[in-house]
Amino acid sequence: MAKVSLTKLGLKVNQDVKNIEFNEQIIEVKQYLPINEKLELISSVINSAADENNFSNPVKENVFLTLEILYHYTNINFTDKQKEDPVKLYDLVVSSGLVNKVTDLIPEEELKKHLESFNGFF
Repeated sequence: MAKVSLTKLGLKVNQDVKNIEFNEQIIEVKQYLPINEKLELISSVINSAADENNFSNPVKENVFLTLEILYHYTNINFTDKQKEDPVKLYDLVVSSGLVNKVTDLIPEEELKKHLESFNGFF
């Protein structure tokens, strides 16, 4: 079997984005997140969801995974002040419908990778 050079395949990391309009603002949603950013996202959720005994709280997992997806997949700018109260921020982005609009644009296979990454951790 003849070998094919990887460089000749012309591969590039997917940098596609899709746009949604939400409250008259255009939000960019990445279609793929590079593995370093995925590792950052997962690490942040794991660290944030742990309680004082280092056990993961399932509710915190959901809160922080939701917020990290918004932080990493969109061009929405969150201030440090907004991030100070993640529960309040979560309620805001979920109850407004923003999270559903964003996650609807992320390819299902891409989102599944995040959820499957937590198997064995939680």
